[in-house]
Amino acid sequence: MTSQKGHGRLRTASLYFVFAFGLTTAISTAFAVWQHFSPVPYWDSWDDTIGFYLRAQHDPWGAFFAQHNEHRLTVSRLIFYADMWYFHGRNVFSLIANWILAGILALAFIRVAVYRCATLTRAERAGVAGAALVFTYSWIQNENFTWAFDSQWFAVYLFALLAFHSIDRASVSAARDRYVDTRLWLLTGAASASVAAFSMASGVLVFPVLLVQAIYLRLKWRDIGAIAAIAAVVVFAFFVGWHAPASSGDLRTGLREHPLDALRFVLLYLGAPAWHARRGMLGAYVCGSIALVALIVFCVEALRRRRTPPRALSLLMFAGFVTSNAVVTAGGRLWFGLESALASRYTTASLGAWFALLAYGLLSDAPTRRRRAVFATGVVALVMVFGAQRFAFNADRNVTYARLVAGLALRAHVYDPDITGVVYPFHDALIETAKQAEAARISIFAADQPDYLEPPRQVVAQRLCTGAIDQIAKTGTAGIFRATGSIYDVDDRETPGAVVITDAAGHTLGTGVVGAERDDIRKIYGRRARYSGWTAFFSAPPGGAIVAIGQTGPQTWCRLEDSRDVATTVPQ
Repeated sequence: MTSQKGHGRLRTASLYFVFAFGLTTAISTAFAVWQHFSPVPYWDSWDDTIGFYLRAQHDPWGAFFAQHNEHRLTVSRLIFYADMWYFHGRNVFSLIANWILAGILALAFIRVAVYRCATLTRAERAGVAGAALVFTYSWIQNENFTWAFDSQWFAVYLFALLAFHSIDRASVSAARDRYVDTRLWLLTGAASASVAAFSMASGVLVFPVLLVQAIYLRLKWRDIGAIAAIAAVVVFAFFVGWHAPASSGDLRTGLREHPLDALRFVLLYLGAPAWHARRGMLGAYVCGSIALVALIVFCVEALRRRRTPPRALSLLMFAGFVTSNAVVTAGGRLWFGLESALASRYTTASLGAWFALLAYGLLSDAPTRRRRAVFATGVVALVMVFGAQRFAFNADRNVTYARLVAGLALRAHVYDPDITGVVYPFHDALIETAKQAEAARISIFAADQPDYLEPPRQVVAQRLCTGAIDQIAKTGTAGIFRATGSIYDVDDRETPGAVVITDAAGHTLGTGVVGAERDDIRKIYGRRARYSGWTAFFSAPPGGAIVAIGQTGPQTWCRLEDSRDVATTVPQ
């Protein structure tokens, strides 16, 4: 008896530890998002956040439903528009929205997992909640947390899960002869599937899976027909004016001509979290194979016991939906190479599928031996995913700095590809969008933006800083130069927040950003001087010499002792 009590206490404590792991994952991911924050639009954000917002001023309907690659990002564009309208496009609202959507997805997983499981204890519910938080907030999917553009990845899987759960609830209501509840749940399911379709292109696949689920649950043919009719309308609306993007391969050709490579792609897609957890390609193949085999086994068993549908069937449908996404993605992206299946943004899907399969296996009425095997697999997966959370604290400040420099260059009308290419590789499109954004005074060009210094016309420094102007070079824009160097306030033991370039009389010529890694300065002055490198863009001074001045406070400045003559430094 004493042994049983001790075992029970250990089990309860373990479940609460899992809950603590979940909270730790959510909080550490929020911290990592803050560490990686950049106000500069990145990649598709130029075209489909700034560009979309500008188009929406003249054609809102067309802008919200316009095609982006193969997608119609209507749901995400609601977030983008709010970010641009209320926050001038600093990415703050969009990044917070990504984190909140992940939390709502976790809550949905928890609700679905414990639905119709009234016998679960408080500790068991806490364990389920903790596991859901670990998988949905895992830093493995860091691209979707740090890229303000990526809310669609959370939205499509959230609404897919809600759609499958709604059909489950409709089946229960129908069995209890609750006509009104059945209609409401069917409507909720169809609405959720519709929203999923306009979250990402893969959301269109929710309706076929939903119909399979409805048929399996033996809903009335009238209800199944209604779902099919709504699906037809939504799919028709989605594909009106749609065209296959040049960046995607032909789906049928990829699957037909390269079936083995397509299978390998699917396995890597499903097992990608293991690769990001530093388990290598073999680990990804093994985990992907386990997930695929588990899905097949669970589906076969569900078909055999159709008279008594399993608990949390929506979790099985969710895993099936993710796998169908993997197959379709393989057809369209296979020509990018098998390694493209390991992209961080795809792991929101595979992590969700892992949790869904594990929760389904544990909550099912399978034999004890099977449930123990699922539990052991779940423990290994949980430890692996939670262990990868340590990478959330490895902020790559060089990437953030490079993007900040690119934004500064655009503000200075410098469009050199070697500088701006880090935020968008399509040079001509970037120039056009940046000029439009500047004219509209939005994003990094907003009048009240806090990310780039708006210096006074003349700056007078009160004291000296240590450092140097290391290099001055021409840019592709006539009359604009680029300077780099280091600056550190030895007296206050801090790095200035920004740099102003002036002439010898203190008249402002341009500004710079600070944050480049300078290990040589760190070795002299300590860790606080590690990121004391700076880059500035400035107009040619009338007298030839420039001075670099650092901002140490709202109205306080320090200057580098030595000035540099532009005419003698830059080759003519």
